[in-house]
Amino acid sequence: MEYKLLSGEENNNGVFNLKIKNREGDVRETPSRAFKRVSSHCDKQYFTEVMIPIKSDELKGEPSYPNFDKTIEAKLKKKEVKGNVNIISFYGDKNTEINNLVRFEDLGLLSDFETLFNDHLIAMPYSLSLHDSSFDEIYQQVNTSFDTFFTTLTSKNLFGYVPAYIKYGEIEKFIEFYSGKSLGTVNDNGNKYNAIPLLIDLKRSAPDSFMRSIAMLHRLKLKYIEEGYYPIYYAANVSKPRTSEKRPKTLAKEFMLSFLGFDIIGATQAVPPRNGRSGGGPGNFIDFELDSFSYINTGSKGHSYKTDKVKAEVFHTQTSYLNGIHTNTLSDPKYLENEFKKRKDAKDYVDTISGR
Repeated sequence: MEYKLLSGEENNNGVFNLKIKNREGDVRETPSRAFKRVSSHCDKQYFTEVMIPIKSDELKGEPSYPNFDKTIEAKLKKKEVKGNVNIISFYGDKNTEINNLVRFEDLGLLSDFETLFNDHLIAMPYSLSLHDSSFDEIYQQVNTSFDTFFTTLTSKNLFGYVPAYIKYGEIEKFIEFYSGKSLGTVNDNGNKYNAIPLLIDLKRSAPDSFMRSIAMLHRLKLKYIEEGYYPIYYAANVSKPRTSEKRPKTLAKEFMLSFLGFDIIGATQAVPPRNGRSGGGPGNFIDFELDSFSYINTGSKGHSYKTDKVKAEVFHTQTSYLNGIHTNTLSDPKYLENEFKKRKDAKDYVDTISGR
């Protein structure tokens, strides 16, 4: 995977433009949204999230392992979008620990899958059990398991795991840990940064739940760039703010992470694995108002697959706007500054978190 920095924060008020290119020649630029495959014309307009849940009884030697082993390749193929840059994440249920996942035999399939089909970004496996764990427990599991995971795969297109839900003062310990690994380089007009790709887990919460952590991550990004590193932030398990009849319009705060140093903003949720098919219950249709960076409740409902296609259109719109910032800034250095002047709520939100 090739990483090329197109522009940094000094040019456009918090937005970092990175070009990511795999060996097949598929290119994505950041900031960008990421979403699961929904069989839409938008599937190739942003990064594809491929999330594979693993139940504890699907591990090697457990009763359900033979069926999992038999079907895992088909699951990957079904969720992958060919001709795009995919982000693959294995995650375990609350009865599974990371050290069991990183030794999971089928992780080796990712190397074969990548060779046969595409060049992917691969996240360190994590477990939903971490969401109820202390900093010491999480850090110990990551510290003792990452090298096993790192040596399992021939690829080094790997994201380290960072919990946004711990005390914000402890986040740097994770970044410092990953900075000592060889996770690629980011090219910047002849200069090179050591890449630190990181999956930032927001625990299926909206950004407001972890504002101090987000502010800390923004500061740490600037600090590590000064020291010759480039932290690539992928916000995973982040929820969009809710709208309702009483509050039909709300600032798209997870979208705003793009102006706070985040490179990729996910939209797929790691939910507890369930037996059988999950229900396609009704969900609110939403629209995105570009003039205010806000979500609008349209007042209608529909089955989840229809809602996902509406979301895909929204994420396409958001990504198109974000990808255009670099080009617009080249012709007008004050482009983004002027954009925020037209959107006071968005500006106040970003300024509050970034400390500007």
